[in-house]
Amino acid sequence: MTYLWKRYLQASLILRVTIALVLGVLVGIVGGDGVAVWLAPLGDLLLRLLTFLIVPIVLFTLMVGVNQSREGSAGRVGGKVFIYYLASSALAIMVGLAVATLFSPGSGMTLNDSASFSVPENPGVVDALLNIVPSNIVSAFAELNMLGIIFTALVFGIALLKMRQSEHQHALGEQLYRVIEGLNEVTLKVMSGVLHFVPIGVFAIVAETVSQQGMETLLSLGDMVMVLYIALGAQLLIYCAVMLLFGVKLRTFFGEARTPMATAFATQSSSGTLPITINAAQRLGIPKSIYQSARKTAYF
Repeated sequence: MTYLWKRYLQASLILRVTIALVLGVLVGIVGGDGVAVWLAPLGDLLLRLLTFLIVPIVLFTLMVGVNQSREGSAGRVGGKVFIYYLASSALAIMVGLAVATLFSPGSGMTLNDSASFSVPENPGVVDALLNIVPSNIVSAFAELNMLGIIFTALVFGIALLKMRQSEHQHALGEQLYRVIEGLNEVTLKVMSGVLHFVPIGVFAIVAETVSQQGMETLLSLGDMVMVLYIALGAQLLIYCAVMLLFGVKLRTFFGEARTPMATAFATQSSSGTLPITINAAQRLGIPKSIYQSARKTAYF
């Protein structure tokens, strides 16, 4: 048993997640509804653990990232990342519209006449900007208000940077920074432990989904899923071309990026995949100031 556990820990995370995906489908098909009852808690536990880490990861890593950036460099990096997100969002819209127009997914589908939905009211630009500032820090953390958490981390991170640059408060600022840096390292250590549970949770989520929905239901959605994958594949090819243009080695990139991608696919949670995404960025050697700026811009 000890030997198997050591082999499990030594295997790459993407290999474990891939095996978990395949086993989850097989167990879901064979086990039926009984499997969902037994495995549901494991899937819920994974989502809870990933959500549990969001607040400390965002808070501490952003504060450390702000204090590791040279003054003015964070703004330049953030501006470039913001332009990238505008361009990539526009690209995603164009690819999605083009593929949907070409294949017309859902054509011929009849909707229930009794079905109804409500369109939420547009809050407007001013209200959207005001909502970035939380009225209560504790409630922002408790409700996982990502904009509020990021705003808090940036404000306190910049204030700590100013303290460290001040002649009168330099010593106190350095002490506080060491505390924050230590808390960030503790959070990353906890994250490394949670990553070992990711394949187990992915296995449980996939098995539960397949056992409840059944392969017939999943296959009946095959046309829409195919169109989705075609659109994702087209967008991915464009990104690959851009990365090659800038000299990025695709083999190295996807060697680390495939694990967050597979986990996001199984859990259907981008924010829940945040700890794994940070781990991949660190393994790729991306400077902390850059991937922190990219992440906070993404949430904004």
